[in-house]
Formats: sequence, C-alpha cells, structure tokens
Amino acid sequence: MATPGQTERLPARWLEARARTRGRFVAMGLALALATAALLVPLSFLQRYQWNLSTGLLFVLAWCLPTRWWPWLAGGTIASRIAMGAVVGERTGYHGGFLGYWTDPLQFVLGNLLEPFLVMTGACLLKAWKVRPGVLVGMRTEGKVHLAALCSAAALTIKDVAYVLHDGLVADVKFATVVGVQPLRADNAVALLGEFATTHLLGNVIGVIMLTPLVLWAFAPRPLTPSSRVFAWAAVLMAPAMVLFVVLSLQFPSSEFAEMLRRLLVAMIAAFTVWHGWRGAVVCMQMLTLAVAVEVYLGLPMLTPLLLQTYLVVTGAMVLIFGGSVDDYRRQAADLRAASQREQRLLDELQDAALRNLQLEETERRRLAQELHDEFGQNLAALQTHLKLAAPHLAEGGRPGIADLLLEITRNMQRNIGRVLADLRPAGLEQLGLFGAVDRGGIRRLAEDAGISLVVKLDGDARLLSQLDATHATAIYRMAQEAVTNIVRHADARNAQVKLRISRRRNALWVFLDIRDDGLGRIDRMFAGNGLTGMRDRVLALNGALYLHQLSPGLRLHLMVRQSDDAPLTGR
Repeated sequence: MATPGQTERLPARWLEARARTRGRFVAMGLALALATAALLVPLSFLQRYQWNLSTGLLFVLAWCLPTRWWPWLAGGTIASRIAMGAVVGERTGYHGGFLGYWTDPLQFVLGNLLEPFLVMTGACLLKAWKVRPGVLVGMRTEGKVHLAALCSAAALTIKDVAYVLHDGLVADVKFATVVGVQPLRADNAVALLGEFATTHLLGNVIGVIMLTPLVLWAFAPRPLTPSSRVFAWAAVLMAPAMVLFVVLSLQFPSSEFAEMLRRLLVAMIAAFTVWHGWRGAVVCMQMLTLAVAVEVYLGLPMLTPLLLQTYLVVTGAMVLIFGGSVDDYRRQAADLRAASQREQRLLDELQDAALRNLQLEETERRRLAQELHDEFGQNLAALQTHLKLAAPHLAEGGRPGIADLLLEITRNMQRNIGRVLADLRPAGLEQLGLFGAVDRGGIRRLAEDAGISLVVKLDGDARLLSQLDATHATAIYRMAQEAVTNIVRHADARNAQVKLRISRRRNALWVFLDIRDDGLGRIDRMFAGNGLTGMRDRVLALNGALYLHQLSPGLRLHLMVRQSDDAPLTGR
C-alpha cells in the first residue's frame, strides 16, 4: 500500500510522466488502446451478461485515467467489440449486409460504438464528486461509486434494449456463440424486454461493483492492519464457508434449503465485515460472486439468473456500504480518541501551569511575609524603644500624652501587620498542622468574633494529613478560611460547620472539605466576587472539583482535591 500523498492520482501520474511529448503521447495512447482491446476480447469471450466484467473493467480504466486518454480507451474498446462481433458472426454463421457481419449501420453503431461513451458517464460522475483512487473509503465513497455504477449500467441497458428492439431478437452470448435466441412477438415482447433489461442492468452493476473496490483497495492509504491479515482470515473462515455452500447446494438442491444457505452466508459475511471492515467486505464480495458463478456455470442453482443477480447486487452493495460505515466509525472513534488525548494533554498542561502559579503565589506570599516581618517588625520595635526613651523628655516639654499616643499607633501598626502576615503566611498551619489550624487557629477566632458557633470535624485517618505537601495543605486552609469569611460577611448565620475528610484511594490522597451554615445565602444571588473565583481556581489547580448546594436554611460548599503519591512530601 502506498501513502496518501502517493496514491491520490497514481495511475494518471504514471502515464503523464511518460507522455510529455506529442510522440510519446501517441505511442502511449496506441499502447493503451491495444492493451484495452487485449483485455476486453478474452473477457468478453468468457463472460455472460449476468456478470458483465468488461463493463467493470472499462469503467475502472475510464475512472483512473485522465480524460485526454479517453479517446484511446474508446478506440481500444470499439476495436475489441468489432473483433468480437466478427468472431461471433463466424462462429454462428451469420453474415449481414454491412461490413459482412451487421445488418445495417444502426446495428453496428448500437453494438460497437456507443458502449465506451456510455460507461464513461459514471466515471465522469466520480471525477466530478472527486472520488479518485487513493481516497479514504467510507460509506459516502461507496455510495457514490454505486450511484455512478447504476448510471453507467442504466445508460448501457437503454442502448442494449434499443439494439434488441432493432434486431427483433433476445439472446445471450456464451463463449462467443449466440444462445437462447427468442424472437420478440406481440404476446411476449413486454415480458422478454423487461427481463432482458433487468438482467443487463444488474449484470453491468455487478461488473462495476466487483472491480472498483479492488482499485480503491490497491491505491488506498496504508491501513493500520496489514491486508495479508484480512486475506489470511478470509482463507481460514470464509473460503471454507463458500466451498461448503457450493457442496451443500450440490447435495441438497432444494430451493428452500438453498435460500437458507444464502441467508446464513449473508450473516457470516456481515460478521466478517464487522471484524475487518470494508476490506473484509471486498474479500467476501469477491468470494461470494465466485461461489455463485460456480453454481451458474455448473447449472446447480434452483433460482433463476435474475434472482441470483438480485441477490449478488443487494448483498454486495449492502455489505460494501456497511463495511465503509464500519471503517468510518473506526476512523471517527480513532479521531475522538486522539482528540481526547490531545484535550487531556492540554488539560494536564493547564493544570500544571495553574499549580505552578499557585506555588509561585505561595512562594511570593512567604517572601513578602518574611520581608514585612524583618523590615517593618524591626523598625516598629526600634520605634517603640525610642518613643519610650523619649517619653520623659516630652513630659518635661509639656507634652506628656504625645509619647503614649505614638506608642498606641505603633501597637496598632503591629497588629495590622500581624493580620497581614497571617493572611500571607498562616503561622498556625506550620505550628498546629492543617486540622489544628482550622480548629484552633485564626478561622475559629474569626467565626467566634462574629458570634458564630463553629464546629470543626475530622473524618478518616488523621495520620494522612502529615503526607499532604505544603501547596495542598495551604490551599485547603485558605479555601476553608475564605469560605468561613464569606459566612461571616454575607450569610448572617448563627451556626457553621467545617468537616475535613481525608482518605487514600488509587495511589492518591483525597481530601474533602464540607462547609455549611444556617444563614440566608442563596445560590441564585451569589456572584463571582464572593471569593468563589479564587477557591475555584485553587481547586482546579489541585485537580479537584467544587460544588455549591442550597440548604434550607443556608448553603453547603463541598470541594475535593487530590494529591498523587508522586507529589513531593513536606511532612505537613
């Protein structure tokens, strides 16, 4: 199998590369015409109209070649038809008044000249639809091929009916000999013409849908599974089934039993197509056609040739389109898997970036807290010392209260800086651990100062808390702090509960934080500025989820974060 870039128009490219001058074009055209005639003459000699493979071959050649090569293709086809007409005339002993073998020019034109141009109508449709050898085969591709085959077959059938009406006879040609001659009469003309037209239409369709899948397969992009595997399984499973079908048809020539065998064969073909897709359908189609052809040439079938043709056309078209749909589904599934993998990679990258930003934020908070503590703390302590030393001098100068006022201002500054430091770097988290910081640290003091009764609970193994890294522990603490702050500011609640649950599952630590109150909050009145954005960002950065639920009264905030075992531990 070639690659898609090499197979889009490989037959045309091969010819065009060798016909760059006018002389080479003429030489290649003559060679094409001779090759076409050499292929069509023996094929026409061996076939019957029930399986019109010459139509399929001509259709495939016209489809694969550029239109500027079509005159040579038509010339070779016309030459083969004239040659076969002469052979048939000699073998049957018929000699006419036009060129020795035809009754008149109209019979000559209908029998020899129109066929290639009528077949090319379907090839024109495929070229207009941009269905070329090398395209990916799917349900739409097969559907277009079948429509083009039907168009060519219908045009040829109309020509053949006109030939029969002009000749006044209905006949078949077997091994270049006219057989089954039936004259058209007033009492049988409609029935004979109807059967003749239907048989020729189905025969032409069979010829096209037998050969076009082979060309599509030959120039298809390289599949994921090798074609040899399809052939091997077909030889192991389908070939014995086809042989058994012929043998049982010999042993039990009952029409009911034969019909049952054909239905079972269709079921096997459908199963094989589900397994191997469109290529499996192509192999089954060729093998089924061969098995039925053996039946016909041995004179075994209880069904009429028309019913057999209908069976082949319906089964073949159904199986090929079904195989194309199976391949479409598999390609779509593969595309979805690839898209899902790309999406997951992007999500992982975004999560990693968010986690790095969260870690950088915490690092910057610690740096700022350290600088505030070192710079402002020391300066405020020095200022207090100097104010105490200067207090007697200010009292002697008649301003005894100035020193106390300045000292009070410095103490307020220390308290404010302490709160800022607590927000930047929660000291209780380092001293008491996550649960202790929530239960006995600034979060409880915040709730109690607002007159809210806060209950803090811990579920799960408390020892697992020490395995949380600094990033996860700090983020969980801050989300609990933000949630309680929202309750204090907006909920007008009397009671609140913070439940912390930790467990280990699937090589990861799972931390669940459940916070609820009995206040007046409602989900439909909340907006992003209520601290939810920051909490949601932290949760997503930690590969978690956050949910809000309406209680009666109050709200419930439920969030979950996960820490993989490969995350660095800090003994938190």
